[in-house]
Amino acid sequence: MTAPEPPEARYTQAEAYAPMEAAVADAVAALPDFPGFASRTWHELPCTHEGAEDPSHVGVEISYMFAQELWSDPLVRETYADALRGRWAEDGLDVHRDDAVTLASGRTDRNVEALREDGVNLWYRVSGVVGLVVQSGCVPRSDRGEIEYVPPAGGIAPGGPGDLVGEYFPEGIPKGAADGEADYSSL
Repeated sequence: MTAPEPPEARYTQAEAYAPMEAAVADAVAALPDFPGFASRTWHELPCTHEGAEDPSHVGVEISYMFAQELWSDPLVRETYADALRGRWAEDGLDVHRDDAVTLASGRTDRNVEALREDGVNLWYRVSGVVGLVVQSGCVPRSDRGEIEYVPPAGGIAPGGPGDLVGEYFPEGIPKGAADGEADYSSL
């Protein structure tokens, strides 16, 4: 049995990274007193359609996490969740999830998610860890060689210890790509 055809995607896997990273840069711009993220990782998630896995498609997920010492800070747990919800609503995004759960320990976990017109989902996750996750939805899979390095946003040094994308670039970060913060002005 072959997997059903997925819905039409705006991007291929290789094309998704730049607009997803631009979404992170936009989110960071909305955060007051931003301390910087500690890490960035790129993940590939399997895509299923009508219950069947489709190996020709993949979900791209980019995770930016704050340093562990900030996970209990009200700035990242509360202020940033509120700021991003407001920013995404002002930008006309579909804020499709906004919840808070207070645990028996007294800790409040929150999720704020917004969907852009291009299918990119933004998720500010506040639980035991705190960070911003950006998801592409199912997109056509690209060959690894087609995926270009996109410098990280949010204060992570390109190719530095918090830039955890080495699986995609086993030969190292391409020359010229590690010059600094990404420039997304052309997107």
